[in-house]
Amino acid sequence: MQPTPQLDLSVVIIAYNEEDQLPRCLQSLPPGSEIIVLDSLSQDRTAAIATSFGAKVHQRPFTNFSEQKNAALAYASRKWVLAIDADEELSPELAKLLAEVMAKGEDVAYRLDRRLVFMGRRMSFGKTKDRPLRLFLRGAGKYKGTIHEEYVPKSGKTEFLSGAVLWHYSYRDLSDYFVRFNRYTTAIAEQHAANGKNPSFVGHVLRPGFEFINRYIFRLGFLDGYPGYTYALISSLYTYVKYAKLFEKKANKA
Repeated sequence: MQPTPQLDLSVVIIAYNEEDQLPRCLQSLPPGSEIIVLDSLSQDRTAAIATSFGAKVHQRPFTNFSEQKNAALAYASRKWVLAIDADEELSPELAKLLAEVMAKGEDVAYRLDRRLVFMGRRMSFGKTKDRPLRLFLRGAGKYKGTIHEEYVPKSGKTEFLSGAVLWHYSYRDLSDYFVRFNRYTTAIAEQHAANGKNPSFVGHVLRPGFEFINRYIFRLGFLDGYPGYTYALISSLYTYVKYAKLFEKKANKA
């Protein structure tokens, strides 16, 4: 058997207690890639699993997402970098497409077609798709933002890779969703309060309803069946709660 040819790609992953999700992610990566896993001192078998897949594992206490991802990027040694999360999976088509794109050698950062997997369904509607910037030349930019981090390329040139999907298993189940729900709504409310944002009562009342209608009706969430309905409903609740927490913080300071 001939050895797998080396691909000029470093796959960079940050992880914490991802022993159940990491194997699916690592199995989907293009053969011959350098795999970098920055582990935030996991208490499960995350580091051992990463090592078993040939990953180079480094450890660092978690500070915020941007700092963690920038620290992980520093370990990459190949020309191109693919930054993904442990709860994501490359479709076979995407793994092939990456090699074609990298062969062009252009100084462009690429956005991927990421789609949510929710309640066991691969979603297609209801604002469950986004286009995160994930493939770029090493040293061509850095992550910014503390809650919703985003890669910012120095050149500013980006393109969208269509025709291949990055699947996102963002929530293990509904219980996991609501654990994150509470954490993120609190963090966003704190950020808004620190920035001096004053919530509008009318806006607070209307936004959740609009969020549901937009996702379920205008963005065709009903075509994703019961998972589509559920996701639209809890997304509207998310909108309500983050503003309710902001109102609460303002009231407690009064």
